[in-house]
Amino acid sequence: MANSWSLRQLLSISTLVISLPAAALAQPDTGGPVHVEADTLTHEAALDRIEATGSVRISGRGMTLLSDRALLFPERNEAEALGNVTLMSNGDTLSADRLKINYEDETGEVEQGNAFIKDGNFHVRAARMFKLGPDSYRLEDGTFTTCDAERPSWKFSASDVNVTLGEYATGKHALLYLGDVPVFYLPYIIFPVKTERQSGFLVPRTGNTSKKGFTFNMAYYWAIDPSQDSTFNIDIQSKRGVGFGLDYRYIRKRGSEGEFRGYGIYDTEQQRFRGDMSQKHQEIISDTFNIKSDINLTTDRDFYRDFAEQTGVYNRNQLDSTMSVTKRFRRQVLVGEFRYMEDLREDVTDNRKTLQKLPAISLTGVRERLWDSPFFISHESSLTNFYRREGIKGQRLDLHPVLTSYAKPFGAVETSAWAGYRMRFYNAYDVPDNDGNNLSEADGLDGMGLVTAGGAVSSTMARVYDMGPGSLSKIRHVMIPELRYSFVQNRSQEELPFFDYGDRLVHENRVVYSLSNYLTGKFSPAGGGDPEYRELLYLKLSQGYDFSGTRRDLLTLVDEKRPFSDLMLEARVNPVKQISLALDSRVNVYDANISTTAVSADAKDESGNAAGVTYRYARDEVDYLEGRASVSLFKPIYANYAARYSFDRKDFLESLYALEYRHQCWSVIVTYRDRNDTKEFFVNFSLSGLGALGTVRVF
Repeated sequence: MANSWSLRQLLSISTLVISLPAAALAQPDTGGPVHVEADTLTHEAALDRIEATGSVRISGRGMTLLSDRALLFPERNEAEALGNVTLMSNGDTLSADRLKINYEDETGEVEQGNAFIKDGNFHVRAARMFKLGPDSYRLEDGTFTTCDAERPSWKFSASDVNVTLGEYATGKHALLYLGDVPVFYLPYIIFPVKTERQSGFLVPRTGNTSKKGFTFNMAYYWAIDPSQDSTFNIDIQSKRGVGFGLDYRYIRKRGSEGEFRGYGIYDTEQQRFRGDMSQKHQEIISDTFNIKSDINLTTDRDFYRDFAEQTGVYNRNQLDSTMSVTKRFRRQVLVGEFRYMEDLREDVTDNRKTLQKLPAISLTGVRERLWDSPFFISHESSLTNFYRREGIKGQRLDLHPVLTSYAKPFGAVETSAWAGYRMRFYNAYDVPDNDGNNLSEADGLDGMGLVTAGGAVSSTMARVYDMGPGSLSKIRHVMIPELRYSFVQNRSQEELPFFDYGDRLVHENRVVYSLSNYLTGKFSPAGGGDPEYRELLYLKLSQGYDFSGTRRDLLTLVDEKRPFSDLMLEARVNPVKQISLALDSRVNVYDANISTTAVSADAKDESGNAAGVTYRYARDEVDYLEGRASVSLFKPIYANYAARYSFDRKDFLESLYALEYRHQCWSVIVTYRDRNDTKEFFVNFSLSGLGALGTVRVF
């Protein structure tokens, strides 16, 4: 039986050889006995030496050492293994010709070492590896790769690497090899070697586009402290100039957090400074009080069309900036919000007529029982200050108290009824006439009250069906019929100021009937274990009837003298885990035409193949199809396709084709993007364990 110290020195060697990946900088001493097996085991007291020879195997405490020969020197606190040395621990492996360690001063040496680190699939080789102290190491003529082959597809080499755990590693004469061909040389490199975030330069990106020309982007990441970090980048564009970017992120006590992002460039093509910035912050002062901000600004409305690339950013139509304060009481929620909107639509020349809410204050009261009665009181109140540089301005006070009653008169039948009074008061000025001229006589105070009321009756019915043998053992069916009535008093509101659609409440005297169905499946594993529950079907049919004789739908046009609303169908279908279908459609029952529809289908398998399609239609408004597919049938080649087509424009809005070749330790992606205003073809290389090397754009 070996002494416990003999394993401690071997653990120190394992720390040495796995010091390069930041995730495995040390091995724990797991405790427990250590066993030594060998053909011959001798102890020479005069030389203070224990020698094991022939098929040496030392195991215990989560690791195993194999060698032809092992020497232990208790007095000198040293140990040595020679010949076909293999050290295995937690999936990591070190092979060497010789290893030596002094466990007292934590120094050691490995000759012709070859280490494999399971976490990250790292392979590290070096002619000599030295442990210089508790946290210092040096490698001579070392190489690094994540490729498993004896002749790796790529590797990094350096003549001399010095490592200080928790700080940095430095290397001299670093070379990147593709196969056996050196393609990139750095006389000196420095990189962080700690499990925590660490400051350092990120991989640079290069490219070429028709709008920007040749581009080169270099970023530096600064880990300021455990609660904040920042990224600085310089963006060189041959056609537009030199841009600078900043990203800053932080967290604070009680979960408060925030981030700031800014980018600016002097556009040499347009001879002006351009840029944008965004800021988000959430300050949680207490469990009931918080402050939030979400600020988004840009120098000009064309900035994103010229510089952004992502869909939804380059074609965005507006920027919203908000700052809010929320205070929650026992039954009340008070919110104050400043909201500023910047209109980026191409047909809008400036932001002078855009309506802003500076500020909007709301007070919402949760339903509260009135003494011991069956009645509950609630309210929604708001005060909004509307402002714009050109056009109507003013304030609106909106008060809406509601009295509600609940009952269950027939067991499973649930009923509710409510009544309220909606009061709006205005102070308006700069009210324009039909020609856009200000009407001073229309300025001043005004107001109106409308009666609101309604009721609902519903019931929940459920039944469970046994499905017999098989993975689907039970199905639960829940059906909820509901009848809902709503009423809003019919009064002319044309004399009131118009800021938004909240100033024109549409008269209602309508009943809506609906039937909702839910199917939930219980799947029992064949080998036992916890069952899985999955929604198989959701289906809801609903329709409204307006007693006033006027049909009104929020998503479609208003038709006079047609009291029945559209027939509304909502559905989600998941017949198997890999397939999902969704539908939200409205059908005009008078002319049997579809008013609006949104339908989507998605499918995927365990191999990575996936496909999906989404279609959206609204009469006289939208006619739009989006498709996407990912194919992995021809591994290691993967194909991706995405397209958006507008039927009303009779043209593709965007098409994206991507072809990826995945090797065990590297990949290359070729992508072609076709948009109305630009076409791009680019190639992206990535090395496993290092990330993307950058993007090369052809045009």
